[in-house]
Amino acid sequence: MVKLHLYYLSFLFFFIGCDEEIEIIKAQQEQIILCPPCEIDASKDQINSVTKPWPDFKAGDLIKINSLTQLKYEQPIGAYPNSHWNIKPWWKNRGTDPWSEYPYWGDNYVQPKHNFKSCVNDNLRWMCGYSYSLQVPENYDENKSYPLIVFLHGGIYFDVNSFNYYDHLKDDFYNPEDDPYIYAAPIKLEIDWDPNKIRDLIQNIKKNLNVDFQRIYLTGLSMGGRGTFIVASKLSETFAAIMPLSPHHQPYSYLSLAESVKDIPIWMSHSDVDLISSYDMAKQMEKRLIDLDANILFRTEIGVGHSGWERIYSDSYVIKWLLSWKKETK
Repeated sequence: MVKLHLYYLSFLFFFIGCDEEIEIIKAQQEQIILCPPCEIDASKDQINSVTKPWPDFKAGDLIKINSLTQLKYEQPIGAYPNSHWNIKPWWKNRGTDPWSEYPYWGDNYVQPKHNFKSCVNDNLRWMCGYSYSLQVPENYDENKSYPLIVFLHGGIYFDVNSFNYYDHLKDDFYNPEDDPYIYAAPIKLEIDWDPNKIRDLIQNIKKNLNVDFQRIYLTGLSMGGRGTFIVASKLSETFAAIMPLSPHHQPYSYLSLAESVKDIPIWMSHSDVDLISSYDMAKQMEKRLIDLDANILFRTEIGVGHSGWERIYSDSYVIKWLLSWKKETK
């Protein structure tokens, strides 16, 4: 009966030329009759661990981790579905599948070969845990512990150029020789970043590398800037400091999160002529945090628009400020 109804709707919308509406209706129906390519139900309230091992690595390696893609998460309360902005499943395009086993993009990208079950609807892959790239510190020593910086990218749609940009941005990050850190960059498929998925990502890294639990940091730009507030608001006991850059103001205001992040040191920046993300909202967030006696530094980037992040991440002063904070143990 469901299939019959779907065929009728497909014919109706094809007749009137509404292809996009067909896809949305199909997706809604398929969530009922089909399954995502992840099978292990993730807990909302507890850390989820997986048994899938990491690839072999050595000091200084850039590696790709797909261990958490086995986990299936419920959409967080209040989060907007991809249909809100009519996001198509870009991860099905050749050259952009984030589940590649290798952390390379563009000419060096390796297309993964999936062996999904017959029930799988890959449009639902956004329900799965994050795939992520990770840079192991040069001269990594198993007898030492290292800071961890988690970077949240911006945007809601990826193509080859997007991946190439973030790959190059990684290389712009200042990494002090005398205080090297682990760098992790997850890839999201939904509109907003999911705190539970980031919680499990951090645990996955702790399980495989020596992380200094008192020195875990979060940063991101644009949708990752707002994501920094969203994730930190739910994991306020995890991060020693956060650095949201050019946080986006949609699909809902992040101002209500000020109370939840006020006890975390914050370095924040935004351009005064940003036409993509709201500078006014960023300034309102600064004021709210100041009124809450938060430890916040706000820097207005003059005339750069929705850009300029390479200069910030390559700035030794900014990164050293971030790394200077330690989470107090209770």
